[in-house]
Amino acid sequence: MITKRKSGAIATALTLLGSLTLAITTAAPSNAGTWCSGVKISYFKGGTSDPFSDILEKGARQAAADTGADVTIIESKWDFPLMVQKFKEEVAKKPDAISFMGHPGDAAIEPTAKLAKKEGILVDFSNVPAPKSISVLNSGFTGANLKLMGNNLAARAVKDFGLKRNDAAIVIGTFGVPGRSDREDGTVATLTKAGIKVTKLDLKPLGDTNGNPSLVTAQLTANIKKTKNLKLIVAAGPVLGNMKNYFNAAGLNAGDVKVAGFDLGATVLGGFADGFIQLSADQEPFKQGYMPIISLCMAKKYGLSQSSVDTSAGFVTVDNYKTVAALPAGFR
Repeated sequence: MITKRKSGAIATALTLLGSLTLAITTAAPSNAGTWCSGVKISYFKGGTSDPFSDILEKGARQAAADTGADVTIIESKWDFPLMVQKFKEEVAKKPDAISFMGHPGDAAIEPTAKLAKKEGILVDFSNVPAPKSISVLNSGFTGANLKLMGNNLAARAVKDFGLKRNDAAIVIGTFGVPGRSDREDGTVATLTKAGIKVTKLDLKPLGDTNGNPSLVTAQLTANIKKTKNLKLIVAAGPVLGNMKNYFNAAGLNAGDVKVAGFDLGATVLGGFADGFIQLSADQEPFKQGYMPIISLCMAKKYGLSQSSVDTSAGFVTVDNYKTVAALPAGFR
């Protein structure tokens, strides 16, 4: 009798669960991939064709496919004045929304941001923040906390590589641009505090080093050869991924100098496999492409506030890079 009652209760529960599932399925919207149709969004990918900006674009295009938004990809060769020029051009076209980057700094961005607001254009930011412009627009930001990321990478490098006072490091980056250089500035500050002698290699005079990392070879090789007690090199993106070629040019073997940096991608993971890179912090560019489109769609279609997403992830090291490399390609 007890068994029959239990069986009957279970059957009744399963019937109710089936009915609930059917009701949920029936009630669920069937407009996946179309709910943001008709919304025009201009997405700035930063570069033109390089491993990092291509993942940004991939994320934005995936969000377009998932929402139905009409997304236009804007390229600018990582050239800051060109970014600002194209920002102005996009505002003049009056799309519904723009996802921009904060690399040029607030002084260059804010006037156009205010014009966008006046025209009723939603603006979001990714990769590098522009704090004043974000405040003016009450917009969102998808990206890493750059200064903290730089601090943490330097502290981890000091610990993992056993760096000591009077050891030397070369930090490669775009310096002197508020917001954009926060990451490298944080790295330099933390290394200096630990007693490491830091040489800064500024990429700005060298052109599009993400698109053509070989532009760094001559200056980096010269710095390597003249820096005594060099124990660490810090770089990012395609420059980080090109480290094997820099070592070859300088006559160094893998591991002679430790290498740490920011971002992943196929060339960086290859550098781990070849022994030329030992540490990297991933800022997850796919999210930086995907999430701004979702945020802007929700703001435009439903009046929801724009979202901010911190993409600062953990570290990729010699101990876990194989796990990361085994994940689907093209997302990190």
